[in-house]
Amino acid sequence: MPKVIISGYYGFKNNGDEAMLYAILEVLGRSVPGLVPVVLSRDPQETGRFFGVKAVPRHDLRLIWKELSRADLLISGSGGLLQDATGPNSILYYLGVVTLAKMMGKPVFFYGQGIGPVTTALGKTLMRLVVNRVDAITVRDEESRKELLLLGVNKPPVYVTADPALGLDTAGIDPAVGREILTNLGVEPGTPLLGVSVRSWKNLQEYKKVLALVCDRLTEEGWKVIFLPMHYPGDVDVSREISSLMKNPSITVERQLNFREMLSLMMQVHTIIGMRLHFLIFGALLNIPMVGVSYDPKVDRFLNLMQMPSGGAVDHLNFDQLLSQVHDVIARRDELKEMLADRVTALRKEALQSAGLVAGMLKPKQSK
Repeated sequence: MPKVIISGYYGFKNNGDEAMLYAILEVLGRSVPGLVPVVLSRDPQETGRFFGVKAVPRHDLRLIWKELSRADLLISGSGGLLQDATGPNSILYYLGVVTLAKMMGKPVFFYGQGIGPVTTALGKTLMRLVVNRVDAITVRDEESRKELLLLGVNKPPVYVTADPALGLDTAGIDPAVGREILTNLGVEPGTPLLGVSVRSWKNLQEYKKVLALVCDRLTEEGWKVIFLPMHYPGDVDVSREISSLMKNPSITVERQLNFREMLSLMMQVHTIIGMRLHFLIFGALLNIPMVGVSYDPKVDRFLNLMQMPSGGAVDHLNFDQLLSQVHDVIARRDELKEMLADRVTALRKEALQSAGLVAGMLKPKQSK
């Protein structure tokens, strides 16, 4: 039976990354009969319990070496792992695992990665030296492919697919779960809900005030604002902070939700404003019209891909611009829902391509 190690940002209570892992495991399970996955996780006990797989601590070098020695393939991804905007640790860790695998003669596959920004001399050098040794790469957008070329990565075959989370099948999500969560929060059935997902970014403060003002205005227009933290507990804190800046009451989901619960809750939401990429992806999966607030190029890339508007960049967010975009999306809601459904259908097919490439790399192992 073929065995793969999966390295990513797993076990950190981030719904976007957990959804990607679920999608990868689900499609690989269908594409590679008998597959034995092992996930490198910050919280291996919880990852193992929730996903029903073997998981090992992501910083235990001895265990990683042991599992890699028995593996047929290392999968690195998905998500924005290879960037240094948040410091050097991300690139050092993920390319360190790749280097370890190549030292052992193991093939490496990059699965639906979003590349960049990589701006430091160290990051650029590591990308060129290490990633050129990878066996195959899929990226989630065309800009990531171009970024690899600019960084001097030109040896592995690179395929443009889509974020793995876009391959999720939401048909199995039970909307009753989300309705129950809202009932427990005191939300009456049929209340027009505006979902908001925020995060802290580089100690910036002004965007929080702008978001609070926009949410206040929309509340006065009849919307109920609900803050939906994607990363627990960090996003809860900034959600509370923005809520406290509002004059009118809002709701913050303060307990940790897994990604299935979040999707179920979002089924009850009419329109969303989001900073987190995978909050916007969840919205797209559910055909919810959206306005993004960009803190990273990956957010702009996705909005462009879905033909959805940006309300502005987080470092110079403007009240009038953001409110105008939200009003426009609300006015065009039915039209945008249809457009999102068409775009997601096309992108879901692309998201599944990575699994086919993995299956091809493991085919000799499957036949043994």
